[in-house]
Amino acid sequence: MASSGKASINSCARCFCTRAGLSNDEVYQLIAPRRTLNRREAEQQALSSEEADRAVRVARIVARAQQVFSAKPAYALEWLRTALRSLGDRAPIQVLNSDTGARAVEELLIGVEYGQFS
Repeated sequence: MASSGKASINSCARCFCTRAGLSNDEVYQLIAPRRTLNRREAEQQALSSEEADRAVRVARIVARAQQVFSAKPAYALEWLRTALRSLGDRAPIQVLNSDTGARAVEELLIGVEYGQFS
């Protein structure tokens, strides 16, 4: 019974990424390598705590971007993939591999929400 719960965790992570519009390459860069995720799914293993933290971080930022750009839902992903000077000419999605990067993106989204464009 526990293994089915573990499988559903990976399935939920993949489902979220698909629904959020993230490419497989983005998932593999931000959460875990392809081979690792495929192995975990085949062996019905849960994500490691680090992988789960990364998945939650990405989900939180994507959801926040979708909320900020709710009038233009497709723009949220476009914004996340567009290089910004304030991030050293990197796209927000490129800095989500660290908590510090995610916080910087959250701050930018707050600025956009309150009329300070990045």
